[in-house]
Amino acid sequence: MVRIAIAGGTGGLGRTLVEEFMQGNEHEVFILSRKSTLPFEVSKNVHLLTPTYDNLDSLVELLKANEIHTLMSTLSPPTPEVHQIELNLIRAASQSGTVKRFVPSEWGVDFSHDDEHLPLPVPWKALKREARAELQKHPILEYTLFHPGFFMDYFGMPHVPSHMLADVPFVDIPAAKAALPGNGDENKVALTYTKDVARFVRKAVESEDPWPEKSVIVGDSVTLNEVLHTAEKARAIRITKTETGVKFDVVHDSLEDLRAGKITEIPAYIPIYEVIPKEWLLEMMAAFGVAMVTGVFDLGDDDTLNEKFTDVKPIKMAEFIKKYWAGK
Repeated sequence: MVRIAIAGGTGGLGRTLVEEFMQGNEHEVFILSRKSTLPFEVSKNVHLLTPTYDNLDSLVELLKANEIHTLMSTLSPPTPEVHQIELNLIRAASQSGTVKRFVPSEWGVDFSHDDEHLPLPVPWKALKREARAELQKHPILEYTLFHPGFFMDYFGMPHVPSHMLADVPFVDIPAAKAALPGNGDENKVALTYTKDVARFVRKAVESEDPWPEKSVIVGDSVTLNEVLHTAEKARAIRITKTETGVKFDVVHDSLEDLRAGKITEIPAYIPIYEVIPKEWLLEMMAAFGVAMVTGVFDLGDDDTLNEKFTDVKPIKMAEFIKKYWAGK
């Protein structure tokens, strides 16, 4: 039994992790949130804590009083305010005397890549790097950076069970449109369903083996053209009840344009502007496009949690799209 605290556990990936860890009542799970009530039902082994994030002494006492062993952060977006909260969590964990393991809010790919490969908006990468540097100042804490690539959930929206924000990157299956970075075949992209991410994270938490600095998770590794063709076939089944395929309206954004922050808007992006400003979202998607073309999202098959925990069988992309789009 592990006593686990999850900062940001009321939504998104954090909620998915909470739901995984509360299964079987094997662990005590503590959700760190500014909200005084939970927006969903939980089992008896899940507890809500309302920390004062800007008070380090209070955070230390909270972690100590609840005997937290493993502290995870799923806080987002990486604004300076959220970043300061994560730094405070690291420092409080180090001083608590009970926390032995820490997971920073990285959840994607290695943010140490240079701007030629991953030109994320300022100050994203700087804040991620600073959090990693802060962890290295506290050798008493064991930590790992979970890298599951891009979340597969987005390609199943709105049908897939998921707590992630409804975003459909590059291949807009509902609208049968795609704006692919590069030619769509330069490199493979690691994609993992968040429920599978949570299953691997649980295995890592339950393992007593030393944590590596990076923990790579690969649900599937495919090119964006493979995603496109699978989606076209799924839409064909939905619309025509045949296997012949429906051609999407496809454009390609060059690497030069993407590096300049220029990206073709697809219909799926428009509703998200209510949550994320248009300029920021398109800049972020252009950066992810660069990363996909240059191979940042190709995480390989070696030295992954898949190899370590072979009993976890993540869903593959073709099966995923067929499951959530065929017949819809």
